This record gives sequence, C-alpha cells and structure tokens, in this order.
Amino acid sequence: MAEINFAESLLRPWLRDFPRLWMSPFPGGFQSAAEAVKVDIREQPEMFLLEAELPGVKKETLKVSVAGSRVTLEGDIRNGTGLPKEERLICGERHVGHVERTLDLDAALDPSRSTAHFEDGLLTVLLYKQSGFEASQIAVN
Repeated sequence: MAEINFAESLLRPWLRDFPRLWMSPFPGGFQSAAEAVKVDIREQPEMFLLEAELPGVKKETLKVSVAGSRVTLEGDIRNGTGLPKEERLICGERHVGHVERTLDLDAALDPSRSTAHFEDGLLTVLLYKQSGFEASQIAVN
C-alpha cells in the first residue's frame, strides 16, 4: 500500500502555481496576450485547419497573416469605454487591448488558397500547404 503524505498533497497545487502567482502583480494571476488566444490546429495531407477562440475581438480589427510556415493572428478587444465617475472596478479579469499569436507550422503555407472565417468569436482558418515561400495576408469573411 502506498504511503500518502498529507502535507505534500495539500502543498502540491500551491507549489505548482507558485512561480506564476509570485511573478504576477495582479490578483488571480496574469494572462499574456498569447495565452488569451487559444488555438486548436489539425493537420491534413494538403492543409492545416486552425481554430482560434477570440472572444470580444471585432471582425474589423482581425488580421491573419502568413509568411512561409508562420501564421499570425491579431486583433483588438475593446470592452466598453471605461467606468462612470461614481463607479469603481472591484474585479477586472477580462483582457482588453491588442492580442497577437504567431504559430510556426511544419510546412510552407499558400496564402492564395487559404481562407479564414470569423463568427461568434471563433476564427476558422484553412491553411493550404505549398512548396515555395510567400508573405501575404488572408481576408477574413
């Protein structure tokens, strides 16, 4: 039968998160802009399917850029215009501002065949593979 160290079981979660909590000046931790863009990427023989969660990003500020095997997603999150004088912020955990994430894939990408669609905070990008190198942006529909 395995021996359970009660103190270790209580401290393990705290010790695991200690560096992140210690380095953050904000209560509850800090989320970088890259961490604010959560992605799933699936590879198929001829393309990559990238899905990114971008809640709060307006389609007008969204950019998808491709250069070689790199794809960059960027946009701006604006949640309101500020607080009225008589209010104070008690808890502010939502990210506001510019978000950007660059991902390096295993193959050169063909921006002329690639497409992007944005709906309900979910960006879906079909990134077709190519053999050459070309820098370009993809229009978001």
